[in-house]
Amino acid sequence: MAPTEHTVTSRRTELLSTSVRRLLRRKARGKISKMLAKVRPEDVAVMLRGFIPDELIGVFRILIADYPQAASDVLVAIDPQSRRTVLEQLTVEQVAKLIELAAVDDAVYLFDALPGELREKVRELVDLEERFAEVQEHLAYPDDTAGRIMDSELIAMSQDATAAEAIEHMRKIAHDVEMISYLYVSDENGRLVGVTPLRQLLLSDPGALLRDLMNSSIIKVGTHTDQEEVAQLASRYDLLAIPVVDDDGRLMGIVTVDDILDVFKEEATEDFYKMAGTTDQELVYQDRSFKVAGIRLPWILFNLIGLLGAGFAVSRFQEAFQMALLVGFIPVIMGMAGNIGSQTSTITVRGLATGRLSATNGRVRHFLWQQLKVGALLGVTCSLLVAAAAFAFDQNPLFALAVGTSLFATVQLASLTGVMVPVVFHRIGFDPAVASGPLVTTANDVLGILIYFGLTTTFFRMLGA
Repeated sequence: MAPTEHTVTSRRTELLSTSVRRLLRRKARGKISKMLAKVRPEDVAVMLRGFIPDELIGVFRILIADYPQAASDVLVAIDPQSRRTVLEQLTVEQVAKLIELAAVDDAVYLFDALPGELREKVRELVDLEERFAEVQEHLAYPDDTAGRIMDSELIAMSQDATAAEAIEHMRKIAHDVEMISYLYVSDENGRLVGVTPLRQLLLSDPGALLRDLMNSSIIKVGTHTDQEEVAQLASRYDLLAIPVVDDDGRLMGIVTVDDILDVFKEEATEDFYKMAGTTDQELVYQDRSFKVAGIRLPWILFNLIGLLGAGFAVSRFQEAFQMALLVGFIPVIMGMAGNIGSQTSTITVRGLATGRLSATNGRVRHFLWQQLKVGALLGVTCSLLVAAAAFAFDQNPLFALAVGTSLFATVQLASLTGVMVPVVFHRIGFDPAVASGPLVTTANDVLGILIYFGLTTTFFRMLGA
């Protein structure tokens, strides 16, 4: 069977990644620069997945020195964790330069990604720059709105202009505009009154007025419209760009198809993480175990309270059994194992899907270690709370210790299976998102109960129960 284009591209990217890493170790700067000159920024961003911080910074220093525009484009395209690593290591002047070279909507995106302290330094450095003044205008709009992501570089003309004048105007400013798919038509007050596709403009009589060519039924959004609604409108009407107007109907910018695709990806990722009780901030702080544990902990504690309630409810109906309280903690053990395993497998599957985590790029061991540390932090917190609850109901420190130890061991096991099951399925060619879910849940339930009953039975024998 002939290899697909995607397979060939992946192999080419993997070969490029290996070559650049080897050249970095040899400090062959000139050869790296020549290689990067032949690669598109989007492909460089894919190549950088899995690079350790020192390698990332090494590549970016070469890009900034030799190909600053490409460096800016790559910074926009790389994953959030790598972007934060790069931004924290570059000088304020270098960061400011990269932001100035980016398109306005991308510059806003990069500025939002800056750590708080660095953001203020960059703002002070380039606040008086004309380029950054446009960025400041976009930053005035709330997060996740059309005004925040719109591109102010567009083509608009008066409705009294002719088709020939419009085409000539487009030729003059085409190099300054990111997308030329639509010509927007405004009245004497700058209000948007119509839109004309480029194809229609080229096929029209040169002397025809835009007011006679334009479509006055316009799909448009306000500057404060939620970005998800913008994306939905673009999808519904098959648009390559959507105009953004202010409260008075004046044309402020456009949201282009590349940003619309980013919105779909961002919203889908956000929903994906919410389903597992976490957020996409894990992508940014993946190497900071305490930070990741803090992101997950509120949802875990909320779930723990509910599971404790379920457990005690079960124990009230099991009073005829000698080990009623033991039975009452079964939902806690099973539920916590399921939630931790679900969160970890969600992060793992997403990492495999986006290419940031690969079974062959050597990052699995590092990722697994990070997840085990996060699991340990969550396990200690929840185990102490559960042990305290067990002691409050039974006044038996040994039983409390058995419950707490069982929960900690179960959480660690869930973290392990949540990483390894998706990776193994990915390695053998199965879809980890489909295959790992039921298996992770079942494995954690079964192994969790075995650990729980095994440990508690041992402790009860020590008590002579």
